Amino acid sequence: MIVNSLDDLNRAISGRLAVNARNALLQGVQRIPERDGRIIQIGSAAVIERWRCAQDHGSGPCGQPLITETEAAQFMGEPQNPLTDEPAHGYLAVEDLDPAMGFVTVELFHESHVIAAYKKREATR
Repeated sequence: MIVNSLDDLNRAISGRLAVNARNALLQGVQRIPERDGRIIQIGSAAVIERWRCAQDHGSGPCGQPLITETEAAQFMGEPQNPLTDEPAHGYLAVEDLDPAMGFVTVELFHESHVIAAYKKREATR
C-alpha cells in the first residue's frame, strides 16, 4: 500500500490492527477496547486490561485478563520478565502496535500466573 497522506496512514494502521485482532481471536485472545478494560492491580502497580483469554481450558471460557511481558515485569519490579511458570502449553503471542517500536510480537501471561509469581517473590523477601 502506498501511503500519501495522514489519512492513508491511519487507514493502513487501522486495517492492520483489525487483522491482528481477528488473528488473536483465532488463538483465543480477545482484544479489549480501552474503555472496556478492567484495572489490574498487583502490589503497587496497575495497568488497564487490553487483552482477555477467550480459550476454554476445560471449564468454559477462561475470561482472565492477559498481561503483557512488559506489564508483568512492572508488577514484579524487574527489568526482565521473571515468569517461568506458565503452563506447559506456553504463553500466548499476538502482534500489537507499540508507540515507539511499531508493530511487534507481544507475549501474554494469565493474570493468575503473574499474581502467583508476585506472591512467591514477596514471600522470599
